[in-house]
Amino acid sequence: MVSGLTKNKSKDLMNKYLSTSLPSYPGVWYGTLGGSPSAHSNCTLFSQWFLKNYTNDSVRLAMPSGNGYEMVDKFIAANGGKFSKSGTPQAFSLFSISPNNGNYGTYDAGHTGIVLGIDGNTVITGEANYGAPYGGLDAPYHNNGTVVMTRSLSTFNSSTGVTFVNLNNYLVDELKNTDNDNKKGEKKMMISFNYKGVGYSAIDGVMIAFTDLKYWAAVANTAKQNASFVDLGTVSEDQYNQFVKSYQYGK
Repeated sequence: MVSGLTKNKSKDLMNKYLSTSLPSYPGVWYGTLGGSPSAHSNCTLFSQWFLKNYTNDSVRLAMPSGNGYEMVDKFIAANGGKFSKSGTPQAFSLFSISPNNGNYGTYDAGHTGIVLGIDGNTVITGEANYGAPYGGLDAPYHNNGTVVMTRSLSTFNSSTGVTFVNLNNYLVDELKNTDNDNKKGEKKMMISFNYKGVGYSAIDGVMIAFTDLKYWAAVANTAKQNASFVDLGTVSEDQYNQFVKSYQYGK
């Protein structure tokens, strides 16, 4: 089941981005630099374009420095508590990737983009890359100036240095209820992980802790029948703290 946009619908949105007149470097558009070598080739430019065009008027744009890794934090700060940081992707989330991240080949500026859809264990993103020419929406690195990417839900999360902010409550009507046809019988996503010998399961905004790991494993196995299941294994303290911020504790 797809939540948000399919890959083909994501390409339609990215083609709208490519058809928008935007500046090349060193021009500035809503606080972010234009792209180079192609006008659209800049990650903060695409994220800012999406926020400008697909969130409602109550949302304030961040004024990014040009560093993709700062985009999530600056956006949250600009909106005074409306949004919170998450360690797991959802359809229509802004994301940032940490600088000098070997998992994604980022440099000092890090990276940013938008999660446009989730299809099973596949995360569908729209993004642009500074210094890369446009080579088509399916282009691989190094020709991915503006692309639709697919990554694994089990790895594209805080465990590999990616953070998110969910935009769903502030979308324009065009993007609301895009997955209505999939709602009937759609499986919810369950996140499972271990931290300091305690098992945790997080689903539907609630996180539950299990000190009895055998019972936790049994609950997880049962949940697999009714949820899209992602097991993150043992997580770090930073990753655990991100989950605490993202979910409420249940009983």
